[in-house]
Amino acid sequence: MLKFLQSRDEVVDLIHTLAEAPALQSFRIGVAGSYLTGLNKKGSPIDIVLKLKEGQNKDLIGDLDINFYIHQYISPAYSNKIQIIWLDLLEEDEEALLKFIGTEGLENNPESAYTNIVGELCWADDEDNDDDDRISSSVMTWDEDEDDAKEEE
Repeated sequence: MLKFLQSRDEVVDLIHTLAEAPALQSFRIGVAGSYLTGLNKKGSPIDIVLKLKEGQNKDLIGDLDINFYIHQYISPAYSNKIQIIWLDLLEEDEEALLKFIGTEGLENNPESAYTNIVGELCWADDEDNDDDDRISSSVMTWDEDEDDAKEEE
């Protein structure tokens, strides 16, 4: 029977194990999202973050073989959904968006996907990754009932 990871500690342990895999040595590996912040639900995916290490082949960024490897590494033992986030690609998108915003005189969105992920990210190779201060307080949550009540007014 496959194990279902439920806690932040279990997911962080998985990320540490994954970071040791020979096929992933070109990347920093981390975790972000609801499992890290404690807001996960049964259907929440584990958000695995990859960032190419300095000096590595940029052709590896977004490589489908890496995605497949991670899924094959995890799926025989765990039943959780997995979402792979390529931080390098998100960073490129963020830079392009900021450039566009600057040229058009538009207001920046301080809650972009890139900003939120970087703000709550926990890397497997960080010495102090168990420090709760690494979890961003900028992650927004809301009460759906409260929002529904406001819409009815």
